[in-house]
Amino acid sequence: MNGALDPVIAKSRVVVTCGTGGVGKTSCAAALGLVAARRGRRVVVLTIDPAKRLADAIGLGDAVANEPVRVPCDAPGELWVAMLDVQATFDSLVVSTSSNEEQAQRVLSNPFYRGLSQSLSGTRDYMAAERLHSLANDGRFDLVIVDTPPTRSALDFLESPEKLARFLQHPIVKVLIAQGRGGLRIAGAAIQPVVKAIGRVIGNDALAGAIGFLQAFSGMETEFSKRALSVARLLRSDDTSFIVVASPSADAIVEADWFVSELHRLSIDLRCIIENRVPPAFGDSVSTYFPSLVAESRSAESVLQGFRERTDKVFPAVAHARATESPADIHDMTGISRLADQLSDQGQVTGSTRK
Repeated sequence: MNGALDPVIAKSRVVVTCGTGGVGKTSCAAALGLVAARRGRRVVVLTIDPAKRLADAIGLGDAVANEPVRVPCDAPGELWVAMLDVQATFDSLVVSTSSNEEQAQRVLSNPFYRGLSQSLSGTRDYMAAERLHSLANDGRFDLVIVDTPPTRSALDFLESPEKLARFLQHPIVKVLIAQGRGGLRIAGAAIQPVVKAIGRVIGNDALAGAIGFLQAFSGMETEFSKRALSVARLLRSDDTSFIVVASPSADAIVEADWFVSELHRLSIDLRCIIENRVPPAFGDSVSTYFPSLVAESRSAESVLQGFRERTDKVFPAVAHARATESPADIHDMTGISRLADQLSDQGQVTGSTRK
């Protein structure tokens, strides 16, 4: 069954892992990265979860940051890891899309921008998409594995690029950008009532700050929108594979069913299900002495079988892989390596996780 992961690892440009908390999604993402490195690929695992689960899982602690860090591993390829830094990504986007250094500094030093970059609803999702865009176009890597947060909002970043592009094309935003370009001096009285109405809603001071920011931002919105639509196309292309990680508990299966339905709603193909933290199977001889363990194993199989059947109806071509539960959390590359062995069917050592 685990051999079905090979096409996903071999052919994808982007792999996105989804799942609720406690199913081992982050360690599975890291293990998939190691499997890819063993196949000779140059892979970076990007976590967009603000928690430091990835750093903890591979034992690197605070060394994991926005800029990718290479992880030593015995493989012909390369394994790198990175953790989304929203502010650093936003600043980098401003610098890369500005017409010159002077314009970039005007935006970066603008107080309205500093507040916008830290408090705008959806900023983390926008920057997660942007970070994916930059890493997918980074010549150092031929595969990006995205580790999403363990919440239902994990999929928000899939729709954020289109939302950002629509926002930048909104008539009110265009009016404010026109103000920044001096457009109101041309449009005159026809636009002034709109600006005054906005001022009454958000306050004249806030409006003045926004206009000052947009004056510095003027001309960059086109590139912002272009990059957003580019990553939106990438996420829905055949080059991107989505994987849902599940474990055999009632709550985890409910959440896994939800992730499957959401991907279907978004018209995104699900390539693989990883059944993680599965109790090991026991033979009849064991049942005499440890009936509770056998009962737990059979119950887990029943729960997973039902989930598998429901998923197969929605995504008939979906692949399945699994890893059994280990007695301890994964906190270093030795544990990641054992999990990678299971997911790639290269070894018989169990190595699941609670991370």
